[in-house]
Amino acid sequence: MKKLIITLSILPVLLLPLITSSYSGGDHNSRTPAGAPAGHTGSPGDGKNCTVCHGGTATPVSGILASDVPATGYIAGETYNFTVTLTGTGRKGFQASPQNVQGTLLGSLTAGPGSQLVGFNNKYITHSAAQNTATASWTYQWTAPAIPGTGDVTMYIAGVISQPNIRLSQLLLKENYSIGISDTPDYITGIYPNPGRDVLFIELNLTGNNPVKADIFTLSGQHTGITAIENPGNGPNTIKINHNLQSGTYVLRLNTAKGDSFRKLMII
Repeated sequence: MKKLIITLSILPVLLLPLITSSYSGGDHNSRTPAGAPAGHTGSPGDGKNCTVCHGGTATPVSGILASDVPATGYIAGETYNFTVTLTGTGRKGFQASPQNVQGTLLGSLTAGPGSQLVGFNNKYITHSAAQNTATASWTYQWTAPAIPGTGDVTMYIAGVISQPNIRLSQLLLKENYSIGISDTPDYITGIYPNPGRDVLFIELNLTGNNPVKADIFTLSGQHTGITAIENPGNGPNTIKINHNLQSGTYVLRLNTAKGDSFRKLMII
């Protein structure tokens, strides 16, 4: 009986490394192989990075994040591509977010292969599966805020190359102010009721036979899901948009052959 008691007392000790390994993600101690929890990009607004879970010291680096935002800057409402690249030995993962220095989400994110959105209002993008190749990469998209005049946006990113090798970086995205958008283009003859609710009418007077696309965004650049695409033809026409938006301020983006035009909408 005494021998049996000794054997049982040793059993938890033998199982402890297996339990620890399971919690930490197995090989290379990747604690979050299925994605990082929200709020760990190292941005001033987040105030923390991946060292919270992985330990070690975060090292500022460059070159792990690239985009096709031109040197002239982003254009309001346009969508751009981003690529994360991490090189080294061990499992790799990341988390990124477009913010201002106060930590406010600017624009919206769209996940790509091997990535996912997390956090309130999909504020962050992270890996959905850690990669163990010598060079790991992920792609995702960012849609710039719909309202011109937002200004500089910083894409903050934290990457993990095995544990605890933490990399911090940021990419400054300047706004292109050289593309002017008239507040009252002559082809828009009316947008009403504004303020209003449930329904919106857009009166146009266009030349040519080109499609017109209307989209409604939140002030942070999130698409509300309200889109209308019509081909009104030449001359005076009216586009009707039914919606069930909650009370608040939104942005209407109207795309025609003459370019983009933005108008603020008040929903009551």
